[in-house]
Amino acid sequence: MAGVCNIMLIQPVDTENNLFRVTDVFSNEIVDLVKNTDWLNLSWKRQEGQENWKRRRIDDAAIPWLEQWHEHLRSIWSDVEKQLGIPIQGYGGTAFWIDEPGFICTMHTDGELPGSLHLTWKGPGTTFYWYKNPESLRYEVPEQPNAGYIMINRETDGYRKLLWHAMLTPVPVDSFRLTTYTWIIPR
Repeated sequence: MAGVCNIMLIQPVDTENNLFRVTDVFSNEIVDLVKNTDWLNLSWKRQEGQENWKRRRIDDAAIPWLEQWHEHLRSIWSDVEKQLGIPIQGYGGTAFWIDEPGFICTMHTDGELPGSLHLTWKGPGTTFYWYKNPESLRYEVPEQPNAGYIMINRETDGYRKLLWHAMLTPVPVDSFRLTTYTWIIPR
């Protein structure tokens, strides 16, 4: 692959070992493809289960370089597993989301979803809280292309810690938020 490869780094944000800052996931070549895609003119539908949200899920077939994205993630997936320090199932796909002007995501947990790698490419990042209280700040994901977080919603000793998070800063008028959501399933 042409383009300079970055060295992916996954670091826990605290001692809970279920929320991680991740940076430099993709090569500069793929970062440029993401940045130079005309996202607002690609075909899309509403994300299943989020049909009332101001969120578009880009149709996979509309992304001409999607196989390159998949190949890269498959090639680094064992490193993701190693840096997380837990066994995970193989790479299972990514959703590309465009959040429209005015979009916010209220405080919630992801319920039974096992885990995710969520990168913010354009627009405000996600904020995590210790409790369902906006005053209990845990970690704020910076707006930085090719970076974001990994969240692991796994049970330990029969107890599932709630990872409260939100995106409370509305997407500005005449703008959009671009994120990618990759499923992570601990084994």
